[in-house]
Amino acid sequence: MNRPLDMPVTEWINGGLVRIIAGTLVLATTIAGCSGEPVDTTQHVAVAPPSPTTATPSPRATPSRTPLTNDQAARRYRGIVRPYNIALERLEQAINGGQSVTVLRRRAAQVATTNQTQVRQLTDTAWPRALRGPMGRLKAESLKAQRHWLGAARARTRDALVQEVLNAIRYDGKPAVGKIRTLLHLEQYDEDDYS
Repeated sequence: MNRPLDMPVTEWINGGLVRIIAGTLVLATTIAGCSGEPVDTTQHVAVAPPSPTTATPSPRATPSRTPLTNDQAARRYRGIVRPYNIALERLEQAINGGQSVTVLRRRAAQVATTNQTQVRQLTDTAWPRALRGPMGRLKAESLKAQRHWLGAARARTRDALVQEVLNAIRYDGKPAVGKIRTLLHLEQYDEDDYS
């Protein structure tokens, strides 16, 4: 049905078009209802037998975990930070050795990756109560540094990369690391351990 030129669009839509759509629906329903085939009106629903109710934790819920002992925490901490410290030392050596920007970007990307893994593992570990505060501060500093590690990995020039590295190491978490090492009776950080 074509709209007469003097009929407003809203009147045409509200009148003629609605009638055409309604007529089409009535016709379709009539044809479907008169097909001659019996229609099964029963609903087939599979019902599972009742099962014992179990609580499924939400993705955000974390089960309560027993905190590590200090000895376990010391081993776990050293295992978590070692890959990051090695990657950081390799980046420092590459910068000091005059390596190309391509190599430096690759090393910076390794630092960013190991930093991200370190933060996740620090978060996922049930630390003894005394370590929770310093671990939280270390994670916070590591997260602040992460954007600079990623920036270093994307830097186009050596100067831009070095600037991002300098920005990142401002968030080295040194006070938290010192406290953690003291509480765990570990020697203070020595970069020669990771060269």
